[in-house]
Amino acid sequence: MANALMIAFAFGLPYHVLRTAAAAGTRVHVLGHGVAGRLRTSRCCASYRELDDPADEGSVLADIEAAATRHRIDIVFPSDDVSTRLLARLRDRLPVRTSPLPDLAVFDLLNDKWNFTRYCHRHGVRVPPGWCFASVDELRAALASRELDLPITVKPINRSGGVGVVHIRDAREHALLGRIDYRPVLVQRHIIGETVGISAVCRDGRILAHAAQRRDERRFELFAHADLLDNMSRLVAATRLDGPANFDAVIETGTGLSYIVECNPRYWFTIYLSMLVGLNFMTTALEDAGMPAVPAATLTSEPLELAPRRTLQNPLRARRHDWRLVRYHLGDPIPYLLTRAKLIDDSAVAVGVAEMSAYSGPDPAAPAALGAHP
Repeated sequence: MANALMIAFAFGLPYHVLRTAAAAGTRVHVLGHGVAGRLRTSRCCASYRELDDPADEGSVLADIEAAATRHRIDIVFPSDDVSTRLLARLRDRLPVRTSPLPDLAVFDLLNDKWNFTRYCHRHGVRVPPGWCFASVDELRAALASRELDLPITVKPINRSGGVGVVHIRDAREHALLGRIDYRPVLVQRHIIGETVGISAVCRDGRILAHAAQRRDERRFELFAHADLLDNMSRLVAATRLDGPANFDAVIETGTGLSYIVECNPRYWFTIYLSMLVGLNFMTTALEDAGMPAVPAATLTSEPLELAPRRTLQNPLRARRHDWRLVRYHLGDPIPYLLTRAKLIDDSAVAVGVAEMSAYSGPDPAAPAALGAHP
């Protein structure tokens, strides 16, 4: 079994990356900070050590080198936004190989939702029309003057996990603008349709593994959508993307066309659900890094029941992968109970992502259709 080192700054997302990496045949040690310390409660965490000074690159490199020596580490990989960008900065100085990682400039481009929107317009990737306002007051003025019409989606340019996202579909929802505590303010045309996602692990602009997924409060399933895959492929090729990425998208009602809403150039929360229906993305990432990994399971297109309680209440109707989810949670009970009891809060980490890249201002070369506001 290979020894892996995972870097983590949050809990929820890193926990599922930890579990999928362990299922791919690695013994996972963790270097973390803050709330990531709760990862030590998982039976899949071989060891946990707190980073001495996560803000100092030299200190982080020393911690990684010490862990690599102590645990005979074969590979290091990230688990969230902060650790992905950190390893992208350090990868030429790391003492061990890494899983596929984005180039730092590509990470910053895709992680900044306004720069991402402008880039997609230039490279033929279908995204919703977008505008960027310096403040919420400027947005209110544009709505009052009818320069901008509803429906719209409002979001920060570089937070993650849905933090700060507001949907204004009609005038009755104008009051929701009072929730906006950030600037600048990104506005996208709200596309009417089905909200979906598509995830991938890439190498130099090639997609090594991918899956489109839909999820609601009750079910998760993988599906195929040719236009969505083609849309994502154009962006991956244009950026020569390395590493994992998750794309939020909408399939427009009526046309069936896909609009990519944003890209998160990191692993994603539902990575474990894909594993449970037969596609472990960490297996692909480890294999591409030259590591031995366990074979992939048989992929199923049937929906996965997301509530273990419903599976236990109706055992005769449950499918094999529904039972996999029950075993996934109950086989590692402490993290599951901590999450269910809402005793772990990752929100500060999600907001902290905004500090990783700075808004560069409107691009004078951006197409006029974007409606850029300085």
